[in-house]
This record gives sequence, C-alpha cells and structure tokens, in this order.
Amino acid sequence: MRGRPLLMYDCSRMSRFPRIVVLNGTCLDVAERCRAAIEARGVELVAKDAFRDLSAGDVDAALCGADALVLPPSTPRACDEVALRHHRSIKTLAIAASGFEWLDIEVASLLGVVVTNAPIRQLSQAVADMAIGLMLAVTRQIPLHDRRIRRGDEQRAMAASIRGKTLGIIGLGRIGKQLARTAAAFDMELIATARRPDEAFVAELGVQIVPLNELLHRGDVVSLHLRLNDQTRGIIGKPQLQLMKPSAYLVNTARRGLVDESALVEALAAGQIAGAGLDDPPAQQDSPMLVFDNVVFTTHLGCRTTQCAEALLEAAVGNALTVLAGRHPTHVVNPRVYDSPALRAPLLSAS
Repeated sequence: MRGRPLLMYDCSRMSRFPRIVVLNGTCLDVAERCRAAIEARGVELVAKDAFRDLSAGDVDAALCGADALVLPPSTPRACDEVALRHHRSIKTLAIAASGFEWLDIEVASLLGVVVTNAPIRQLSQAVADMAIGLMLAVTRQIPLHDRRIRRGDEQRAMAASIRGKTLGIIGLGRIGKQLARTAAAFDMELIATARRPDEAFVAELGVQIVPLNELLHRGDVVSLHLRLNDQTRGIIGKPQLQLMKPSAYLVNTARRGLVDESALVEALAAGQIAGAGLDDPPAQQDSPMLVFDNVVFTTHLGCRTTQCAEALLEAAVGNALTVLAGRHPTHVVNPRVYDSPALRAPLLSAS
C-alpha cells in the first residue's frame, strides 16, 4: 500500500462512557500519567502518539465516535467545518489552553458545538514564570555565555539586571497579573495597559495604568500578554519599537503575530532596543534574528511544565464532561450556543 497507512480505530461504542479524544500535543505528553484518574471519572480516553502528527487521511479515523475533542490539534483539519459536519457525535471542543483565535468559533456555534477553554491558575503561573525566565536569560546573557563556554571561550561580558527596573506589561489579564505579582519580588516598578483594569489588584500591587506609548517609552522591559486578533496583530511595529529605550528589552510569551518581525529585525540591527526574549521561533527559518546574540528564542514553552500540562488536561476533560451532562462550564467561549436549536444533545444524564 502506498503512503502511510491510516490509523485504525473501532468506531463502535466500546462502553457507555463518553469518548474523549486528545489531539493536543502537550496533553498527549502527560496523558498516560493522568489516564487512571481520568478514566475513573467514567471516560473512554483516546490518546495516541500518532495523533501528534495527523495527516489529512488520518483525521476521520482519529475522530471516529468522539463525543469531545481536546484541542488544539496538530492539524486544523481535525476541527474544521468539514470534520464537525461529518462527525455529528462531537458535541464539544475542549481547548486545553486559554487562547482560541485559531478556531472558527462561528462555525462551531452554527453546528451546535460547545467550545470551552482553560484559563487556569497553573497556566497563568507557568507563562508568567516563562516571561521572567526570558527576561533573565536575555538581560543576563545566559545563553550567550553558555554558547561561549561550549566552544572554549570563558570571556565574561557585562550584563543588565531587571531588579528595580520598570516593567511594562501590555495586557493585564490573568497572565499579566501573575507576572506583576512575580516581578514585584524583583522590586520592579510596574506599569501596564489594560482596557478594564482590576482596580483592587492595581491598588494592591501599585500598578500604574498608562497609555501604550507611555509604557513603551518608560519600560526597561516590555512584556506582551494579549490575545491575537485583528486589533492586536502587529501591535508592536516600527513606530512602537522606535519609542522604546535603546537599553530596553522586549519579551513576548504570547503570540508571535503580535510583533512585526521585520520591524523587530530592523530595530535590533540598528540598536534601537537592547534585545528580545521570544517564546516562539522566528516565522522565517533564515531570519537574521537567528544570528543576534541579544535575542533568546524558545519553542512556545510557556505552558509546557508537567504540572501545568496535567492541570490543563484535567481541566479540559472536566469541561467536556460538564457539557456532555448538559450543564454550563465556567469557561464557555460561545455561550450563546446553548440557546441554539442546533445544540447537539448531551450524552449523559444531567442528574
């Protein structure tokens, strides 16, 4: 047979329990650690290593008989309109993350599929810790010195410190607030942008809410914590980078699309900013940023700790079971779907 064989899976109901298919790679990493506890809740958990890299031909076999999917998947084809129309058994998409800009929410709502997300405490803490890690890595030049030592060069450079400096947080949501709490331990002055700031939190931490341009002008470190959408895409471009201090650092643990990459390359090459810590590789594999010693990259590791991954999988499964029981989870992305005649019937008794 030509090509890779399709995944084989028995579509018949093996039990009366809901079938939850895990397509999220981070959750697949911890699925076996969590399996016993999840299946004890009355779940048929389908989590296969082959789901990490589904081909178009494998999608239907993977989704066969599923009541719920844990997302994001390795391929968008696994949750697009064609897949949801074909697999009528799918009643809910449980996102094991907080962001959902990659999913067509309107299509899911039209087809009566409930979408949930998981903006849990462990996620906020893990991403905030990652932001601090990138700040320290780029300001203290940790990766640079590691590379030098490996090639026999023990020359020491002089680095910057974040202690007592001004941290500009763009987006004071759950992750931004957790970052503020952590940064306070470094005696950092906290400034932030927020459309609807939590007044009690702002007062408690002494955060100053300022316009974006002022934040960029004052920040010694500028950290991005926004969802990616039409309004935020490219929010940091050439004009914004020109407002930053030559001694300032940009940190992005959110989405790569928030920053105009070509403008960042230009700013780094011209010495307009001191460096960047980016929790995503560059969009272009031959990006000039790859040769800059004052840029630190990671492969979107923000939530990739064992504790966080386990909590995300458990939260996603919990959301799915709540939907399948006909109840409303706390974090529903498309709540109006519950008023739709197209709502796919729950699998379990609400009692």
